Amino acid sequence: MAAYIILFIIILIFALLIYNPGKTPPPPEKEKKPSDNRNKEAEAQKRAEAQKRADEEQKAARERTKVQLEQRAREKAAKEREAQQKAAELKAAEKEAERQAAEAAAVKAEAEKKAAEEAAKKREEQKKREAREKAEAETKAKETARREAERQAAEAAAQKKEEERKAAKAETEETVPETIPEIPEYPEFSHSRLLEMGLSDEEAREFVDELITQIENQIPLIQAAIDANDFHQMERMTHSIKGSSTNIGTGGVADLLVDYNTYLKTGHDLPLAKAYLENLKIYLAKLREQYR
Repeated sequence: MAAYIILFIIILIFALLIYNPGKTPPPPEKEKKPSDNRNKEAEAQKRAEAQKRADEEQKAARERTKVQLEQRAREKAAKEREAQQKAAELKAAEKEAERQAAEAAAVKAEAEKKAAEEAAKKREEQKKREAREKAEAETKAKETARREAERQAAEAAAQKKEEERKAAKAETEETVPETIPEIPEYPEFSHSRLLEMGLSDEEAREFVDELITQIENQIPLIQAAIDANDFHQMERMTHSIKGSSTNIGTGGVADLLVDYNTYLKTGHDLPLAKAYLENLKIYLAKLREQYR
């Protein structure tokens, strides 16, 4: 290592001895000028190239700046167009919303108007219907009252005529006791007609039970007509239960009521009417025993 250091020092001293500015003579004046000229030309060329590069770099920088400015301008214009488009779309959306709202309001108003018209129409129809029904009811009531008055007048006239006939007969003729015919025996009541109509025995018995109740209710009314000597009323009372009994079956009360009602249409013997009523009570009791 020390040998290398010593060798390096020797080489350095030798180099210093060779290159000594004080001992080396300057070159002659004529030899120095061409070199200086070349150096100056080289330096001038370098400066020109440097200037050229600088100019090119400046030009490139200006181009880049121009491109950047144009890019920014385009981006700004694009943003402005986008903003304008969004504003236009928003305005159009607002107008569309206003249009739809106006249309909905118009539809609602039209619907409300139509509903009001329908309601008014229904109220008017209701008033007309009520007025018509009221008029019909009044007309019907008047007609019913008229018919009832006519019926009562006819009954009163018939009763008066009958009383006059009886009075005239009593004055001009001798009273001849009417022969009381013997009331026949009737077979047991049968609800065969209901069975023939397709009803079951149980259903038929229900109808018979209703008939029993109906006859029970009519007997006091027939008795009242007998007490009033009102043969017309007797005929009416027996007629209703006669129809019910003959529709259900035959025999028993059905046959008796046919004979009783037939007699009351022309006969006016009070004892016979009473005898029929007593027989009706007897056959009603038999009917109860048979079906209850």
